[in-house]
Amino acid sequence: MKKVMILFGKSNWEKAKPFSNKDYQYSYEYFYSLCKKNKIQMYRASYEWYDYKKQLFKYAWIYEGAGGKWKRVFNIKPNLIYDKTKARLEVYHKKELISEHYSFINDLGFTRLIDDKFITSLLFAQWSKKSWLIKNQSELREVLPKLKSTKIVLKPLSESGGKDVQIIDRKTAAKIKIEKENIAQEFIDSSHGVPDVSKGMHDLRLVFVNDKLIYAYIREPKEGSFLANLAQGGSLIIVPKEKLPKSLRPIITYANEVFATFEPRIYSIDFMFDENKRPWIVELNSMPGLFFTPEEKPYMLEMYKELLAVFEKSLKKLK
Repeated sequence: MKKVMILFGKSNWEKAKPFSNKDYQYSYEYFYSLCKKNKIQMYRASYEWYDYKKQLFKYAWIYEGAGGKWKRVFNIKPNLIYDKTKARLEVYHKKELISEHYSFINDLGFTRLIDDKFITSLLFAQWSKKSWLIKNQSELREVLPKLKSTKIVLKPLSESGGKDVQIIDRKTAAKIKIEKENIAQEFIDSSHGVPDVSKGMHDLRLVFVNDKLIYAYIREPKEGSFLANLAQGGSLIIVPKEKLPKSLRPIITYANEVFATFEPRIYSIDFMFDENKRPWIVELNSMPGLFFTPEEKPYMLEMYKELLAVFEKSLKKLK
């Protein structure tokens, strides 16, 4: 049976549990069981559990199947690694060392490319608000005259889940404390909704496996917030693919063309529509979640089957 390792972030093995959230646990158990039926044993490990001298993972978790439990296992050499770590420079370096001995999905070059918000704003310049790199208050003051909106958006270069994103009033922007590299952009007023889909503030996420759009959903922020990420309290509404605005088609076509060199690739694109119904790319994400909310459950099996097909095809190439 082939071995596929899902690689995640920092974790203390002595205190580790496979999951603290039962809903996340259910999604992974379902996926692991599906893979095992297709002769792939799934593992779950932190990049911190890798032994660089022995070139193996000292510890990992496996799921023993329906009615079973999560079990600790040791000294694992996977055939393939599915990367689910967060975008941080320290982690990239360690993954590169691991990749000298193991194949990754996604390709680490692809991950570095689309997790960098500044680079993707250049790559998709036609559909992105111009980004300005800033490292401190002085640099922010210099770019403020170039930003015309009454609100300014500050984003870390490579965080996800809306972490450390700030939406600030331009009148007080110069007083904002900046301690690391960010990008500054004009604010997109998404309060007019998505054409023929929704009427309120939003972002719209499209999830892809290679060229195939698997599913799409709108996230709406909680009252009093501009951030629609579920991690920030946003709500979720599935959008049938046939209802997506036609204005997204050239962007999807372009993304498929520009990323064609990377296969397999699993990623998402987040959009907002402004008051003129024009779509803007907010960010891309190389690691859409394996957890599915109740609203997403009808699409869960399709996504899992696509992932399974990616694993099977990649494993055959490794022979």
